[in-house]
This record gives sequence, structure tokens and C-alpha cells, in this order.
Amino acid sequence: MMEAEGLSKVLPGVETIEQGVQIYRKFYTEEKERSNGVLAICVSKFPLQPYISLARMLFGLSLGGLQGLLGLAHTTGSTPDALPPPTSTLLSSFVLPYKLNVEGSTLTHGARALAKHAHRSSSKYWGTLDGSDSNKNRLALDVISRLMTHCCWLNVHSVQPHGVVFEIRVAEGYGARWSEDGSKFIGFLEPYMEDGHPKGWKH
Repeated sequence: MMEAEGLSKVLPGVETIEQGVQIYRKFYTEEKERSNGVLAICVSKFPLQPYISLARMLFGLSLGGLQGLLGLAHTTGSTPDALPPPTSTLLSSFVLPYKLNVEGSTLTHGARALAKHAHRSSSKYWGTLDGSDSNKNRLALDVISRLMTHCCWLNVHSVQPHGVVFEIRVAEGYGARWSEDGSKFIGFLEPYMEDGHPKGWKH
């Protein structure tokens, strides 16, 4: 085994096979070897940790490759060198209080935005928004978690009047939108529909 692997690889600093055997015998005697029926011992380094392999793979990707890996869409208005904001940033801006300086007001930006959409879907996609601010905040967090978990389309693109935004959508067309860096939650999105604006996006 030592001849096949090479001493420098198996036992760094050991120059001869005899020296290697002496070191080996200190922790595994001939008697023990015979009694266990050992044919060969393989000495090797620990395999690479998965995060090292992943880091090497990501390092080898171009920006376009990384965008593809993350599932970022490329449309006419897409920002070519953009990456999605961190999930933690998206959730932090979502749960910020809507009215910071109003005592007793605990409604979040997310729950306030959900109040504008809860009545629009005849299928009750958004759920029923009622009860205390705490209950509304909890429902809003459930909704955004569901959208983020089942998101099948995400894009960093230019949308008027907001400018560059980060947007996600699920297969049914519902979605959510933030500022480009994710620091501001803009609102929820209804599925695309013809004449949606004049109809108040009710469907």
C-alpha cells in the first residue's frame, strides 16, 4: 500500500517503507492484524467538505452562470449584472412597522400591503385578513413565506414608477415586489390580466 500510494502522500516526513511500518506497528501490532484477518490498511486524507466543493464550483461560474443557477429571469428590462437580495433583507423590510411613530400601531408593511389585495381574488388566494394587527401580521408573513417558497420566477428589472425592482412570482401569477436591494417592500402582485388596472385587479 505504501509503495502504491507513495510514502510522501501516506506518511509525510517518512523516507523508507521500514520507517513507515514502524510507525504503523505502534498503533496496530502484527498479532492484532493476524487475529482480525486484515489484508490491507488504507490511509487517506479526509475528503473535501461539501462547502469547499460548492465554493470552487461557484468561483468557476460566470455572473451569467450564477444568475442561471439562482433562476434569475432575463427580460427586456432586466438589469444585466444584478443578483437577488438576501432573503433575510427581504423579510426584514417586509416586517418593518408601517407607522413607526404612531404609538400602539404594530401593523407591518407586509400586512398593510396585504390589506390592499385580500379582497381582489375571488378564490381567496390571499386569505381572509381580519382580527388584530398581530393576526394580520401573522397572515401576511404566512403569505410571503408561501410566495418565497414556491417562487418559480424572479427578476431584477425596471418597472415604472418604481424604477429597478426585485420581483418574484409563483406559477399562478401572484407575486411580491421590493426595491432593487430589498430594503423596501413595495407590495404584492396579482396575476397578469388584460385591463387589470381599470378593473382594480379584481379576478
